[in-house]
Amino acid sequence: MRIKKFTAPTMKEATEQMKRELGPEAIILNTRKMGKSTMVNFLGKEMVEVTAAIDEPLPKRARPESRSKSEEEFRRILQQEKGERDIAPETPGTIDDLRSMAQQFDKRSQRTVPVGQAEYQQLRDDVDEIKATLATIAEHFKYSKMPALPEPLRQAYARLVNNDVDERQAADIVQAVYGKLNDAQLSSRSDTEKALLSEIARSLKTAALPRGKSKSCRIVALVGPTGVGKTTTIAKLAAISKLINRLDVGLISADTYRIGAIEQLRTFAGIADIPMEVVYKPKEIAAAVKKFRNKDIVFIDTVGRNQKLSKDITELKKFLEAAAPDEIHLVVSGTTGKRTLSDVVNKFSMLKANRLILSKMDEAASVGSLLNVLQESQIPVSYITTGQTVPDDIITADSAMLAKLVYNGVIGNA
Repeated sequence: MRIKKFTAPTMKEATEQMKRELGPEAIILNTRKMGKSTMVNFLGKEMVEVTAAIDEPLPKRARPESRSKSEEEFRRILQQEKGERDIAPETPGTIDDLRSMAQQFDKRSQRTVPVGQAEYQQLRDDVDEIKATLATIAEHFKYSKMPALPEPLRQAYARLVNNDVDERQAADIVQAVYGKLNDAQLSSRSDTEKALLSEIARSLKTAALPRGKSKSCRIVALVGPTGVGKTTTIAKLAAISKLINRLDVGLISADTYRIGAIEQLRTFAGIADIPMEVVYKPKEIAAAVKKFRNKDIVFIDTVGRNQKLSKDITELKKFLEAAAPDEIHLVVSGTTGKRTLSDVVNKFSMLKANRLILSKMDEAASVGSLLNVLQESQIPVSYITTGQTVPDDIITADSAMLAKLVYNGVIGNA
């Protein structure tokens, strides 16, 4: 396997460089953004670095006469640890071999090296880089046949990755589809995409509010970080419940921290002719719920909380325990990064949210990163919001629609 890094201002240019030099069969092992301060980035602009590989055997080439000291040291270490006379860097071997080599590097790098401090630090840095590369190769080794896939599947894989779907997830999806289709279907782009969308949808859960009347009052609370649009979303859901589903609706606002939140909801409640109660303490919310016990559905608007402040989340939990809602919808913004979104879902899990609302999806540059979070949490998605207009700009979620959203990348193409 031949491995090489390519650096360019954009992912597209880096990929084009990779294909020109390694050919269309090359696979991407890793990508990363290089900031302005990076030494290689002498232009002072943000760059993209792509680590790529080609698994086809290459003819042996004459090695240069001069090698750096660090390269000679690494080669000597490999020979000692593996007991081999000649190890070609382009041939990583099996996954077990790769992991073993990484472990041997780790052990060897911890030994005392009889060189100066500067040379030792350089050696450690180089060893760390090689360890990372070996780990990357081992992780992606099971996808080494990716270049041999039919063109429609390779294009689908590239599209998923470009839409910010995790590379390993994209590879798993593509390989699952590969195993289910026959040769004729695999050569068809429409058949391939249909199977791929079905595979994505299969892993996603959805559950919206019931439209009809129930025997008892249904209590629905919305929770989430600050600024995700909970109050606007509650207004949309309340309006739909009353005007479209013909339900008797009540509103409770516990968002007494944000300036204007109560007035915003009160104004809407007056226009829609929906009764509303404002609460400041957990014991007050229980009384408000009791007051609305004859309603068909009651929506509770809560204060936005920073997921990093466990004290605030605990305080919010007391309100929810007093209200005893049937459904707790966690509202998260589609513009949130994958790591932050995962952190939000994890920290708010103590509230036992049993629905997800994806808000501000019209503002998201891409939504592929949501797939990982949705699959990990396994919380059903109830609604998607796409703007500020009440009662419009809200969509009832379904798995097929979410799959299209992930694959196409933006809400407008879903």
